Amino acid sequence: MGNEWLNEVAKHHKEWVKIANLYKVDDYAEDIVQEVYIALWKYADADKILDAKGNVRKGYVFFTIKSLCFQYLNKRNKIDKIGIDTLFNLSDESNINEHKAYNDICLMIDDEIKNWHFYDKKLFKLYRDTDFSMRDIAKETTISLISIFHSIKNYKKILKDKFQQDYDDYISNDYNIIY
Repeated sequence: MGNEWLNEVAKHHKEWVKIANLYKVDDYAEDIVQEVYIALWKYADADKILDAKGNVRKGYVFFTIKSLCFQYLNKRNKIDKIGIDTLFNLSDESNINEHKAYNDICLMIDDEIKNWHFYDKKLFKLYRDTDFSMRDIAKETTISLISIFHSIKNYKKILKDKFQQDYDDYISNDYNIIY
């Protein structure tokens, strides 16, 4: 049996959207249900989704919806929100210098990473720039978790050794001596 079982799941689409809406995901319930279909297609099979009579095991789908709703809500809550009254403080000269210094440090780190071996560069960027944990990276790449752990630990040490002084200057508001 191919992915026909997914058609059985989709027959209950309106019910899945109603369930997603229970988690107060605003206008994203429909999108989350689409992500549920993708997750089921990638990680589930007919044995997990359908019972012996071919009926959809709604509990399994329910927990997948719940999980993806919580993932969305966690990501949404991590977004920094500022009020309109704080926008006036953003034009303050010290904030501009602070943001420029932070940006300079980030650019220096990026320049350092560009000089790394292809494997090191890709692995570190995957860890730094995505939501993947080391375990997720190990699953997706078939690189051993211990190898990833030691590699990431070494990358962090290299960056810390090279940029610790600049970071300390940034923390102590000595923006003008960051090079």
